[in-house]
Amino acid sequence: MAYLALYRKYRSQDFDTIIGQRPIVQTLKNALQQDKLAHAYIFAGPRGTGKTSLARILAKALNCADGVTIKPCCQCPMCEKIRDGTAVDIIELDAASNRGIDEIRKLREQVNYNPLEQNCRYKVYIIDEAHMLTTEAFNALLKTLEEPPGQTVFVLATTEIQKIPPTILSRCQRFDFKRITVPEIEAHLKAICQKENVTVDDRTVNYLARLADGCMRDALSLLDRLISAEGAAITFDQALAALGSALNTALAELLEKIIARELTGALEITGRWIADGKDLRQVGRDLLDCLRDLLLLSLRAEQALDLSAEDLAALQSVADQTTAAELKRMIAVFARAEQDMRWNPNVRLVFELAVMELCAPPNETPPLKIPADQNRAALSSPPPRSAPRALSGVETPPSAHSAAAATPQTINMAAAHSAAAPPLLDPNQPLTFADVKQSWDFFLNKVKQKKPLLLALLCEARPKNYADGSVILQLKESYGFHKNKLLEPQNKNFICELLKDVYGRELNFAVVLEAYAAEPADQKTQWVKELFSN
Repeated sequence: MAYLALYRKYRSQDFDTIIGQRPIVQTLKNALQQDKLAHAYIFAGPRGTGKTSLARILAKALNCADGVTIKPCCQCPMCEKIRDGTAVDIIELDAASNRGIDEIRKLREQVNYNPLEQNCRYKVYIIDEAHMLTTEAFNALLKTLEEPPGQTVFVLATTEIQKIPPTILSRCQRFDFKRITVPEIEAHLKAICQKENVTVDDRTVNYLARLADGCMRDALSLLDRLISAEGAAITFDQALAALGSALNTALAELLEKIIARELTGALEITGRWIADGKDLRQVGRDLLDCLRDLLLLSLRAEQALDLSAEDLAALQSVADQTTAAELKRMIAVFARAEQDMRWNPNVRLVFELAVMELCAPPNETPPLKIPADQNRAALSSPPPRSAPRALSGVETPPSAHSAAAATPQTINMAAAHSAAAPPLLDPNQPLTFADVKQSWDFFLNKVKQKKPLLLALLCEARPKNYADGSVILQLKESYGFHKNKLLEPQNKNFICELLKDVYGRELNFAVVLEAYAAEPADQKTQWVKELFSN
């Protein structure tokens, strides 16, 4: 027989084995015992919480050979057919792929017929992912849901209850499934490991339960993956390696470096994770969970945590070194980075930029090194480099390079005030493109002083034209990420305000993606080495 995944092998088969949904189970039991079964139900809740399993158990309870019962035998022909999904009169409809009005019309034609199988009392329609049905399909289903034949029961399962029309909700009994708690998932995983003769320590089980986020199916899938990778004996380190996750103590080490503003050490830890094959997207999610735990610890709400003793000890020492306000700032930065990593292919860059932002001292410029644009004067020149150095701001003498030079430039703390202010522009005189270019370096220095991280994006842009009160900025065709970031409302409003301060009038800006002469490859390579030398 082909291998059966754990979540299928250990799917709940009767009411007593449903985990974490006791009020719902008890209500359905009472309805069966008192012969007060509704004609239509809506099971709503997160994925992997037992909605479809409970719908199948309800079908067993109605059609078991022992009669309508709260304890189906699970051994009669009808129970076995329902378990295997071969019962003709138990119709499971996947609304994600059968969502149109034609499928519902077909259902309406069939619903009026009596059950085909001799031992079947009730026809049960289980519509999974019901929120995916179209508006026309819902409208076609209304009358059937309101007055179905006496021997028919509908169960609609959905993860997005807000998408179900009120007219459907009013015709069904609604049950809201809750996320399964960490202790409940732990107990179930331990029982399965015992049945499968798999040895897993408590810390690993706790980690899997927390990683599942209330979804039993996810927890069993993770356990299945670990068994396939590591065999019958699984350690915590093996689990971390197989899942591409980071240990809480390692996360705590990174956060300690960030709190101490030790950028070099923080980047070294990140580089070590990458060398070890860690998935930075998963690390980002783990980091957010870790920061949430730290925030609760700093607020003296540790009773709300489900942590092992080792993890709690590692995090407590970090929580004592920082404040709740600083932890909230870290959460905001890494939450934004975690969202960006979902669609940006350069995951490492996004993660490291978040680390750099958090390591920058308050109200000071982080020591970023960026390439100079060919259309603007150099702000400073890099010092001679005899050996790789850690990222840090360094004093550099003024450079005499021309505006057309295309060499990598270092922007540091001393350069923030080095560019002389351009001649004042008369707001009553029309602004020309030449005026825009003349004051552009001064504008960039203003950006550097007020929002240095934005400078890394603007330094890749060059003024291309000026027309109708709008400065047209040009970026290379591959710089879509830069364009999107510059046009975010917060950044766009900041840039427009600064343009007004520098040019003395209300200005807008637009960004176009067009090819232009690139910097020499060796210079680009040198700049990248300088930026990420550690």
